[in-house]
Amino acid sequence: MQFYDLDGSFGFLLGKAYRRMSQLLLLRFKPFNITPEQWTVLCRLQGNDGISQKELASRADKDPPTTTRILDVLERKGYVRREMNAEDRRSFCVYSTPLGIELAEKLVPIELQALKDAARDIPFAQQELLKQLLSQISQTAEKLHDDSHVQGK
Repeated sequence: MQFYDLDGSFGFLLGKAYRRMSQLLLLRFKPFNITPEQWTVLCRLQGNDGISQKELASRADKDPPTTTRILDVLERKGYVRREMNAEDRRSFCVYSTPLGIELAEKLVPIELQALKDAARDIPFAQQELLKQLLSQISQTAEKLHDDSHVQGK
């Protein structure tokens, strides 16, 4: 019996690339005491002050409990604040603080440089194709998930 070539599988390679990029960002964000997970939420909030916590979770592609946990940390660090939603008292609206905006402005170029460094050996046209393919895979996987959820599979 031949074993499955895990190292060459598409899913494994995607996961490995994600983990390596997360490790690189963690290293580069370390002086700012913020994780890539926290950065994702803070970054998605920029320009969207006052959105609901639920909408922020969706935009950050995180589940609501994870988003709540991340917001708790970001709030303790002074980067965000939450207010009761005047239209729905069961939910909160999320805002960046001046400190959060300042941090985001510092971290954007650091993230962009990390991505540029990691892809330095890949020609630009191939980078663009990779982004298109990853987006397509993500959309298809989401549709398959949603279809399976609806069908109860």
